[in-house]
Amino acid sequence: MERQPLFDNAKFAAVALVVCAHTWMPLLERNRTVGAVVLTIAAFSMPVFIVLCGYFSRPRTGRPQVDGGRLITQLVVPYLVFQLLYNLVGMALERDLQPIRLLEPRWLTWFLLSLLIWRLSVPLWTALRHPLPIAVLVAAGSGAVHAYPAELALGRTLSFLPWFVLGLVLRPRHFELLRHRTVRALAPFGLLSAFATIWLAYPKLLNTAWVEYTETAAQLGVGYPVWLAVKAALGLLSLVAAASFLALLPAGRQRWTSLGAASLYVYLLHGLPLKLLQASGVYHARSLQHSWTALPVYGGFALGLAVLLSLPVSVRLFGPLVQPPVGRLLLRRAPAPDATPADRPAPRAGTAVPPPPGTPRPAPVRH
Repeated sequence: MERQPLFDNAKFAAVALVVCAHTWMPLLERNRTVGAVVLTIAAFSMPVFIVLCGYFSRPRTGRPQVDGGRLITQLVVPYLVFQLLYNLVGMALERDLQPIRLLEPRWLTWFLLSLLIWRLSVPLWTALRHPLPIAVLVAAGSGAVHAYPAELALGRTLSFLPWFVLGLVLRPRHFELLRHRTVRALAPFGLLSAFATIWLAYPKLLNTAWVEYTETAAQLGVGYPVWLAVKAALGLLSLVAAASFLALLPAGRQRWTSLGAASLYVYLLHGLPLKLLQASGVYHARSLQHSWTALPVYGGFALGLAVLLSLPVSVRLFGPLVQPPVGRLLLRRAPAPDATPADRPAPRAGTAVPPPPGTPRPAPVRH
């Protein structure tokens, strides 16, 4: 399948904003404007990323709905590698030796574990007539439990599930609607409205736990109806912001389009330098406590880091971590034929049936 520039543009732009939000995160409680910017980005950046993951997880002709080999190489092994790596780095920075729990994701690894669960569930969603409403009900019901367990990143796995299923049901024509002139003209107002709403609600009515999908109603100290109403409002806000974001992106190839192919490298690797940056104490500098200095300085660093981790040299250098060479551990399967005899169209009446490829031609008859 030929790569479409819009999706590579969207993947790099979304993951670059994720890096920016994580870089600004330590200043969240110190400045209201920075906090509103971070929560606005968090409201749509990961949903966009997850929608694209769902879109590219749709069943394709000639490929199984659940490809075990691809899941092992793309998700299971990278999750184990980075779960171990982030635990070791965390223990070194915190100077606290702790047991490594493989089913309790550390830092950024929750996404790999959640994506593994979502992709394993693809046959269930594709078998349903209306999968999206059911996924929304599952996410809505998850907030009624007393607390999310630490294993399997269950809070985020269930809460972000509708975005993945949304990607499964989307078709190319839906993305074409975002290219309409009227939609693109209204897109800036959609993003500005999302930012204004979050700025008014933060920090008294809204905090990071609401946007990160990590706590239930009981954990947030509110009743389930209130939790449900806020989550519904945030979902609509995220949907408007995500659609506006995609509508504003260029659909054609740009100089930075190729960087989108390495979006997973950026996501998994950017946590390590950010943890070192936090440990250095630079966030305590008084000159970087204000929004007019913190946003451009740390934002510029984050964008530079995202570009650096997307370059081909970084992909070659960190490839053994992000995509470990474990192909020899998997069974080799013969490639599926392009078409079976039952799939080939029948010849029209009066036409000769060509022999199968590789059939030797009969010798000519001499008179």
